[in-house]
Amino acid sequence: MSSDQQSSQRTPSDRSAALVGRLPDGPPEARLAAILFLLVLGVANAFGAWQVANFASFSPRGVAATVAPAGHHPLAMECCNFSAVGEKPIRPEDLDVPEHRIERALLVQDTHVHVPVYAMTAAFLALLVLGLRLSSRARLSLILLAFAAPVADFTGLWGAHLVPSAGVFFGALAVAGGLAMGVCYLAVLAIAIRQLVFVHKEESHA
Repeated sequence: MSSDQQSSQRTPSDRSAALVGRLPDGPPEARLAAILFLLVLGVANAFGAWQVANFASFSPRGVAATVAPAGHHPLAMECCNFSAVGEKPIRPEDLDVPEHRIERALLVQDTHVHVPVYAMTAAFLALLVLGLRLSSRARLSLILLAFAAPVADFTGLWGAHLVPSAGVFFGALAVAGGLAMGVCYLAVLAIAIRQLVFVHKEESHA
């Protein structure tokens, strides 16, 4: 039986499985596109982290204070309580008051915009993961991490907004979600550079 006949008899699942892990052997333009996408995505992630530093916080308490309902923050409640007499001690952690607050309407807008972007980013990273030479367990772990990150992030944001009494817990969940996406991106970037740039150059000189 010829190779053409064998390929024609393969099922769609067989042909799809044959493409897994083939990106390092792909044409230069495919490898270049993958690397450029990751580099541009890294620029966007860097500015995203900058935005979080400017308008929110990287600490669970700061995240909780940023999305808490108006008037819930302890300092805001104490400053408006004119019946309080005398000096009150202030703890350093209570000074972590965000300069920017995210009200519910803005949180709805952020969710509407950022969750689809998160989903597309996770999908593109998953496609790259499928094209790289990795074990099935490693691919599964990275793909789950990419899609779990936005779920944790926005579950934490909405949890801190809707249940302010557990704001620190949900704030930690939101921070963990953001870090998870960063870890996933850096892992895919490192593996892609190693397999699509350096190893390929070494093999081409062999």
